[in-house]
Amino acid sequence: MSPRVLSFHHLLKALILFGFAIYIAQLVRTDKILLYIAPRMVDYVKWSAVGLYAIAVYQLYQTVRTLFGKPSAVCDCGHDHDHDHMPSRSLLKNSAVYGIFIFPLLLAFLLPDTSMGSSLAAKKGMNLSSSSSVKKDTPAAPADQAAEGKAVTDSSELFPADKFTQHYAKHAAALYQQDVIKVPEDIYIETLTTVDLYLDRFVGKKLELTGFVYRTEEMKSNQFVVGRFSIQCCSADAAPFGVLIEYDRAQTYADDSWVTVTGTIGKTKFNDVDIMVLKVEKVAKAAVPAVQYVYPNYDFGT
Repeated sequence: MSPRVLSFHHLLKALILFGFAIYIAQLVRTDKILLYIAPRMVDYVKWSAVGLYAIAVYQLYQTVRTLFGKPSAVCDCGHDHDHDHMPSRSLLKNSAVYGIFIFPLLLAFLLPDTSMGSSLAAKKGMNLSSSSSVKKDTPAAPADQAAEGKAVTDSSELFPADKFTQHYAKHAAALYQQDVIKVPEDIYIETLTTVDLYLDRFVGKKLELTGFVYRTEEMKSNQFVVGRFSIQCCSADAAPFGVLIEYDRAQTYADDSWVTVTGTIGKTKFNDVDIMVLKVEKVAKAAVPAVQYVYPNYDFGT
């Protein structure tokens, strides 16, 4: 293969590597990187961009070295390793190989960066019972003693726990004391899971949360879901969680619009599953947050 053609291959590799590195740098600079990965992964991706830059610079060096006919390095084994790793002479094969990298790179620069919403939630399936993934060894909670005229003063009676749920029980006891349970960003899923885990105890309490509007065909005209996507690592493992809302003016809020709702916690069935329902007293339009997803809180329960 002529030095001119070989140098072109090195140059093309360098441009592809620079392209990916620049795209990552652009995402980091605009904070749009958080549309694709969890904050704890950002530093790793930044370092990957540095690595891509370094390899791209090496490919540029190879471009110049090959173009000006520098001799190939030959090792003691007697093989010319530059020759061993020569690109294919087939135009079709080269187009296919480079296209695997160039096509997604073009899409990355040409398509807008958008957040996940209702369309993806419909494909993945909205989880309306966030406690379903929690292991439980605890038997069902005892009957409401207050209803039988017996005061319940011990939180362990209100929120029985085992080795899997003890941190949820502790959080439940704290939430139970609040007049309005606000679902914070830093422990969003943990708070919903806690309330859902001890749903019978929280029926009648007030809850406030923010999320995007989501609907399915099975929902009534006065129903929608306030949902968020939970991400552990990146958008590939995103899982939508939400709370069913009942509101007389539900139809006035479009899908994917952001709202903050406040209402009374209830219990209902949806697709033959017992779930939480929020009977709304107040709905307010919410600004789309800079960070639209929620993430596992690894300090929860420590």
